[in-house]
Amino acid sequence: MTRLLVGGYTPDKGTGTGIAVLDDEGVTQIVTAESPSWLARHPSRPVLYAVAETDQGGVAAWSLVDGVPAAPLGTGETGGADPCHLTVDPTGQFLVTANYTGGSVAVHALGDDGGIGTRTDLVRHERSGSHERQAAAHPHMVRVDGVSLLVTDLGGDAIYRYRLDDQGRLHRSAIIDTPPASGPRHIAQAGGQWYVTAELSGQVLVFDDGWDFVGAVPLTMSSTQSLPAEILASPDGRFLYVANRGPDTVSVFALGDGLPAYVVEVRTGHWPRHIAWSDGHLYVANQLSHDVMIMQVDAGDGVPALEQTINTPSPTCILPSVN
Repeated sequence: MTRLLVGGYTPDKGTGTGIAVLDDEGVTQIVTAESPSWLARHPSRPVLYAVAETDQGGVAAWSLVDGVPAAPLGTGETGGADPCHLTVDPTGQFLVTANYTGGSVAVHALGDDGGIGTRTDLVRHERSGSHERQAAAHPHMVRVDGVSLLVTDLGGDAIYRYRLDDQGRLHRSAIIDTPPASGPRHIAQAGGQWYVTAELSGQVLVFDDGWDFVGAVPLTMSSTQSLPAEILASPDGRFLYVANRGPDTVSVFALGDGLPAYVVEVRTGHWPRHIAWSDGHLYVANQLSHDVMIMQVDAGDGVPALEQTINTPSPTCILPSVN
């Protein structure tokens, strides 16, 4: 199997102690960190970043040696509670973080070694929605789209587009509305279309390349409500995968013209919070059953089949390691 770096929750949100390193022998190393619920890698340097999903809100960095976190490269405060997602801009100069409970987006400058420097911006979202979980803004994902940054906001039924200048300041260029009470969470792209998990309505929202709304499809055939989490497309763009918390499945859709076509749901562990793809395998982080599942994906029909399960405390994010 591919070596995996697994982020997760530490007390009081979970039972982990930091970032777990997984290989064929199971968990071989733990790098101590406070609730590193999301991980990201620098685009050109051997550096790993993690959020600290806490009331104070923070980010941390480590140098990577043979794909494993080694020396710490600093920490920073995000200016908002419960940061849940981060990414590095394409230039490698800035780290951008979504503060879920804080309702804001933070930017930190990065040093020549990839270490975390000063915070250069903090932008607050103000929109709210009609659902009981939408009393305030809840930024949930930051994603690079060419020269722009996209930020999903579950609380505001919106996807924000920003331009990041060379001083690390965010400039809003557009707000894309999603259907009321949909709660946009995460984004995938394939074949000229955008696919967005709607956590509150249990759907995949589909937008064309210009971000005009195409339609929506339900995520599960189960009677149990789905709170979808991660979404990703297969590398060849033929299939879409969505992790369904509640039904505890991964839904598989065939992609083509128009809306995704439901294929099947595959059983997972309890509360599949994140999925990742590497070398023909789908990896599933089951937060509440405390394990990571390794699934071989059939190259023909795109359906995953279980190969192995590895016990891992409170996993929330899987990042395949790169040596």
